[in-house]
Amino acid sequence: MFYNLCKILIVDDEYLLRQGIKHLVDWNKEGFDIVGEASNGKEALELIEKFKPHIIISDVVMPVMDGVDLAKIIKTSYPEIQIVILSSYSDFNYVKDTFKLGVNDYILKPKLNPEELVLLLKNIANNIPNFTFSPSKNSANLTIHHFLTKLISGFDEELDEKIILNNFPYDSFLLLGDNIKNLTNINSTKLVSLRSILSNSAKDCLEGLIYYEIDVSSDLFLIIINFENENYHKVLQQINSMLLKISKEIPQIFFVLSKTFSSLYELEHIYTNNFKPLFGYKFYFENKNIMSYEELPKNKIKEKFDFKHYSEQIYMLNIDKALNYLKEYMCSSIKNYNLNEFELKTLFQDALYNIINILDELHFNMDEMNNSKIEYFRCIDETKSTEELLSLLDIIIRDIDELLANQQSRLNDHRINKIIEYISNHYAEQLSLKQVADKFHFNYYYLSSYFSSHNKEGFSEYLNKIRVDKAAELLRNEDIPVSEISFMVGYSDHSYFCKVFKKFKKLTPSKFRKNVIDHKEGKSWLGL
Repeated sequence: MFYNLCKILIVDDEYLLRQGIKHLVDWNKEGFDIVGEASNGKEALELIEKFKPHIIISDVVMPVMDGVDLAKIIKTSYPEIQIVILSSYSDFNYVKDTFKLGVNDYILKPKLNPEELVLLLKNIANNIPNFTFSPSKNSANLTIHHFLTKLISGFDEELDEKIILNNFPYDSFLLLGDNIKNLTNINSTKLVSLRSILSNSAKDCLEGLIYYEIDVSSDLFLIIINFENENYHKVLQQINSMLLKISKEIPQIFFVLSKTFSSLYELEHIYTNNFKPLFGYKFYFENKNIMSYEELPKNKIKEKFDFKHYSEQIYMLNIDKALNYLKEYMCSSIKNYNLNEFELKTLFQDALYNIINILDELHFNMDEMNNSKIEYFRCIDETKSTEELLSLLDIIIRDIDELLANQQSRLNDHRINKIIEYISNHYAEQLSLKQVADKFHFNYYYLSSYFSSHNKEGFSEYLNKIRVDKAAELLRNEDIPVSEISFMVGYSDHSYFCKVFKKFKKLTPSKFRKNVIDHKEGKSWLGL
């Protein structure tokens, strides 16, 4: 019989989990005594004075009082009590918060391994101040699996260098894995058997290599491989053999391979910044089973999509130019891997939303496309490759073209209004029919007839009319010389300006100004 049993209090809102822990091992034989259990933090506080536990095993997410608030109170009022947090994969943010409070360690619920939990608790018990843990005076180290899981999750963790060298004797590391939940036709009930297939294939095909599975997510099958750098190509051959075997049972398998790294303490950085982002590029490799970090182009120039330019072209009804710009940008991004799958699909959806809203704002009948918008977005989300995505873009472009073709008269009215608006805003520049044709993507000769057919004046006559009307307004200001006004309204030749002005107003600019002045003085005299 042990005389210095380490007392444990279990805190979890799941009754079955509490019972599972209680019956997981022969706790007394291992040197522990489960003295009580509670369903939330508040109940646990009521039991602490009664049972005086050395260690509390607590869930992090609970009703009434969660594990974070419980840890705050315990570390303030009972600093000698050690705390181990139970967490799910999705609770890591909460777990990190508890570590700031002085929590000793954590263990994952989905991987609640008896041996690992006992080793963890013994390690803690051996280091409790003013307590002698009789059954295990020689402290056991945490398992390598647990050490790797903590490292990859971003926790500061150290392991004896001798243990690291014994288990990882070589100079290089790789991460290899797949997001198995995203595999086609794989649901949660199949994940366990799928993980088993992958684990067994690794055992068969990676024989002779040092590797460990890492439990970072329930959706991810992930292994770390330790090898001599000079044997890199041999390692790749074994990985390809493994993939060939797996693909016979799971054709849609897709592994990603990190770049090599030289220290276990780089694990979290490599996983977060180098390995995980690769899954966003599976979309680009429809006919491949593996993608490595080395395949992505380095120093990518990621020019942003110019939504301002895109929107301006739509407002100007240069719809073809706007959609061609969108397609060219997406094709370039796909060719150069500038965007991952999520970024590419989000861009497409935003651009589609933009064009539908602007055309709706311009009073085109967009009911059909508005009704189909959600369906379009769903189809974009569900595309499985870049080829599918670009094909869908072509379909949507065709739908937009057909919609506008059915509203041709409205489109013509809008176009001519936009051209007239442009002329009214730029009359003072050296404006020409060719410039306007280029701006609105018309053929030069076609714009001339198009403008005349939709407006009572031709282009030149309309431009001159706008300029002369503006000049007439400026002539009312006696401080501006007539010669300067001609330049202000877009005429570089003063004599030509006078000729055009007389044609429209039946008076020269100087005579027009004199009449205006005389009229003002006459009104003033009459007012006396």
